[in-house]
Amino acid sequence: MIDIKLIRENPELVRTNAKNRGYDVTILDKLIDLDKKWRAYKLEDDTLRSQKNKFSESINQAKKNKQENEAKKLIDEAKKVGEKLTANEQSENTLKAEMDDLISRLPNIQSPESPIGDETKNKEVHKKGKIQSIKNPKGHLELMEALDIIDMKRATKIAGAGFYILKGKGAKLQRALVQYMLDFHEKNGFTEINPPQMVNRKSAFGTGNLPKFDDQLYKTNDELIMVPTAEVPVTNIYADEILNEKDLPMRFCAFTECYRTEAGRKAGEEGLFRLHQFEKVEMVYLCNPEESYDMLEEMTGNAEKILENLEVPFRRIWLSTGDAGFASAKTYDLEVWSPGMNRYLECSSCSNCTDFQARRMNCRVQGKNGLRFLNTLNGSGIALPRLMIAIIENNQQEDGSIKIPKVLWPYTNFKEIKAGKKRD
Repeated sequence: MIDIKLIRENPELVRTNAKNRGYDVTILDKLIDLDKKWRAYKLEDDTLRSQKNKFSESINQAKKNKQENEAKKLIDEAKKVGEKLTANEQSENTLKAEMDDLISRLPNIQSPESPIGDETKNKEVHKKGKIQSIKNPKGHLELMEALDIIDMKRATKIAGAGFYILKGKGAKLQRALVQYMLDFHEKNGFTEINPPQMVNRKSAFGTGNLPKFDDQLYKTNDELIMVPTAEVPVTNIYADEILNEKDLPMRFCAFTECYRTEAGRKAGEEGLFRLHQFEKVEMVYLCNPEESYDMLEEMTGNAEKILENLEVPFRRIWLSTGDAGFASAKTYDLEVWSPGMNRYLECSSCSNCTDFQARRMNCRVQGKNGLRFLNTLNGSGIALPRLMIAIIENNQQEDGSIKIPKVLWPYTNFKEIKAGKKRD
């Protein structure tokens, strides 16, 4: 959530930011108008409270002096002031609720260096890893079905489109990736969290998933929300709390299932692509405001190191103002190379959310600079489906087998996946 003080003092910055990010600027106009009315009520109410206090003193003095008629007159006038104050406070509260709703719909302020525009303005920062020349590369689904390590047909029978079943070494490969990534993060100073995979609406609001993405979330009968990412429960751990500066930064990692409606699947995006349920290891940082942009580089570097260790070609993209997430001030995407699709696929998105989420969660830090909202960051470290796509497609052999990256051998206990007897 943006600081209302910033909106009052620099509305053009907020207006330009909303415009650059593709948001409706009339929200800001309505907010500014309501804020003026709210502050007018608040100023008048402060005056009315002062008058009420003075009437109370005068009434007591009149009664003390046995001036009954004067006391009655003062009581009648005080009653009118009280009634006016009550009516004003109701209007004030109504305006405040409308303001809170509008301000919750304004996106975070993007860093001034971010590329301005839609996704066509995204900036490639660098590429890493060599793209191998593969003659007539097959897609991951064809490869996995031939190896009998995936079953899309029966997953659809069980749950519908957008779900999958991994089998045998396919399931073990994914489990190995999860364990490898959690171990990697633990060695780099992260605390592993096993969080709830359902959250309340307050928590979803805290990270910016509500109200903007309400139609993209899966909900239970009692209005709990299935987590779209571990970012939501982990970032909210210290909501409504004050942390000590000496305890920051905090680094967390968590493995969860993720649930999203994920509409918009296109032709050629079958298999492990645009799923309603998928697995991901997430990174979350809580830090002092001064260090959040350095933390973003560290976080993105951690995700890149995992891809390097897995020997997967990838690139880093700096997202434009119109493509970055709602809560983000700056975002890097990591995209892995897919020989089957002949293009890069996003597998990690690392964002500095500055104090945007902390304001919504009321999460603050006490230190030498006083009491302030801390900064939050989140990043995929890494999402499994597209990482699986990249590993399978980039390691395909002419005989249809799949080589396993060396770093995973201790976790899989096999170095390749070969075709065996298929069970129909």
